[in-house]
Amino acid sequence: MTTYHLGLDTSLTKSGWAVLSVNRNVVTLVDYGLIKSNAKLSDGERLRQIHAGITGIIEKYPMIERTIPREEGIVRYNLATRQVFKAHGTTEFALADYDIADVNIQTVKAWARRVTSSPGNRKDKAMIIEAVRKYFGNPTLRLNKEGDEADAIAVTLVHLQREGLICA
Repeated sequence: MTTYHLGLDTSLTKSGWAVLSVNRNVVTLVDYGLIKSNAKLSDGERLRQIHAGITGIIEKYPMIERTIPREEGIVRYNLATRQVFKAHGTTEFALADYDIADVNIQTVKAWARRVTSSPGNRKDKAMIIEAVRKYFGNPTLRLNKEGDEADAIAVTLVHLQREGLICA
């Protein structure tokens, strides 16, 4: 039986998303992309764009599982923290009928280090992009350079491993 899983890397500017399918422990990258908001609009309008993006994905993929993994919102700067948590609140509103499973970015980075055989101190976005490409055996997989799409894919993979739905 094939299951479908949506994963998110939420932010106010660009939210990465990915839909992966799992069939007999084999993962397939079904679709992925960015939900972008217009920085010239008010935060309220930008949050509306994020909400519309998320609900649009759910409409396109109504068969997704009830638990949605999302990158946990830990940031260092006050303004960025407020923006991330505004976007997280909108995500929770858009996914009111779903369970959200927050995945710590440090766990994602540890996964990426294992996949890429990188040293323990490597923590950059490029490593996560490299890990996703290596995991799917596609060194030219098109991903945005800021890593939002790769983060969403990696968050979903870590969640699937944590839940025992795929092998580590």
